[in-house]
Amino acid sequence: MKLTFLGTRGGIKLRSRRHRYHSALLVEHRRARIMIDCGADWLGKLQGIAPSAILLTHAHPDHAAGLAKGAPCCVYATLETVNLIRLYPVELHKMRPWSVMSIGGLEFRAIPVQHSIRAPAVAYRVSGKHARFFYVPDIAALPHAIAALRGVNLYIGDGATIRRSMVRRKNESLIGHAPIIEQLRWCKAAGVRNAIFIHCGSEIVGGQTRQLNAAVEQLGREHGIEARIAADKDKLVFRAGKFVQTRHRRPEKKGLSQLHGLPGFAKKLAV
Repeated sequence: MKLTFLGTRGGIKLRSRRHRYHSALLVEHRRARIMIDCGADWLGKLQGIAPSAILLTHAHPDHAAGLAKGAPCCVYATLETVNLIRLYPVELHKMRPWSVMSIGGLEFRAIPVQHSIRAPAVAYRVSGKHARFFYVPDIAALPHAIAALRGVNLYIGDGATIRRSMVRRKNESLIGHAPIIEQLRWCKAAGVRNAIFIHCGSEIVGGQTRQLNAAVEQLGREHGIEARIAADKDKLVFRAGKFVQTRHRRPEKKGLSQLHGLPGFAKKLAV
């Protein structure tokens, strides 16, 4: 199983060389190419990605508007998301919350999370023969976090903010974005030892790469977790339950940190 972080930018106007495109993940397994989320930045670019299936976490434009002109494959989403994008010219398939969808030899479980009232979101717990990862680019709260994350090798989470909470209460629901430090607490409680953050907000996209990576890595160490920030086009391969880095990114400037591997795991740098 190979993961490619096609994009790592959240729903903000600010861009950088490391975080240019809306967050999307490509999961390759056997002959399947499964894309998770397809925001507005991917409009007109799907032929180059050639996905065999697309899964959506929710219907916000930075996660679904790339489908406005169609898709070369089936699109899977919950009923709430399907209803919100029903006018898009794509073949939509409904997934029930907590249900498991088998695609390309992998199991995708849709787990409801709190993020938005108008566009209810899910996370995906993805399971293969040797590894499991949890993908949630937008989240305010994760109900039953320990049960949802138990046995997960890698948590891929919301990088909207590092320490400052962007969560607010509306009626009985929590909406917005939990900070990285809170998500690390969930991972620690569930025994998850590796975390990568995407869907980066202005703090990360407009900040100093080296200092921000160091800050997230330090927060991870304080929780017993290997943590870092992903950048566009970063790649990981899962082999026998281990995360293997397969691409070494060139830093933007001399002195800025390069893509760090996950310490404690097998690492291979291939040009």
